[in-house]
Amino acid sequence: MTRLYLASPLGFSPEHRDYLTRIKERLDEQGITVFDPWAQTQFSQELERAFQEKDHGARVAAFAVLARRIGAVNEQGIRDADCLLAVVDGAEVDSGTAAEVGFACGLGKRCYALRTDLRDSGDFVGIPVNLQLLHFVETSGGKLFRNIAEILIPPKRSEASHA
Repeated sequence: MTRLYLASPLGFSPEHRDYLTRIKERLDEQGITVFDPWAQTQFSQELERAFQEKDHGARVAAFAVLARRIGAVNEQGIRDADCLLAVVDGAEVDSGTAAEVGFACGLGKRCYALRTDLRDSGDFVGIPVNLQLLHFVETSGGKLFRNIAEILIPPKRSEASHA
């Protein structure tokens, strides 16, 4: 079964939950196991305590520890994945999402991107996203999808050879 890391900024706003759910449903239809960083709940209580912390120094220290721990979990999610799908809507690609794409490509993972935004945000006319991000997606063997229905992730190479 193909394991996919779903990179996106969609967890920052509750208004994006339905969009994120529709993407995950499309992947589920294909039998893909999704690692969604926003679905990781092991730090929920610690995050809540950090947000409630009144002492500025203690709050900063708590978030610094949590940031390293969350980053390590996400790194392992990328390492364990066969491929990555990045949601790249908006005027600029989210910096964390771009970092996740770069890391996955550096590891030799196939990377895909989803951009449903009608606006181009690339470096030149007709380039839908940052040229470097698009380059890494395409040279990794992935592609840019323009709507959720287009998302089609081929099985990982070992599964395809057994079919």
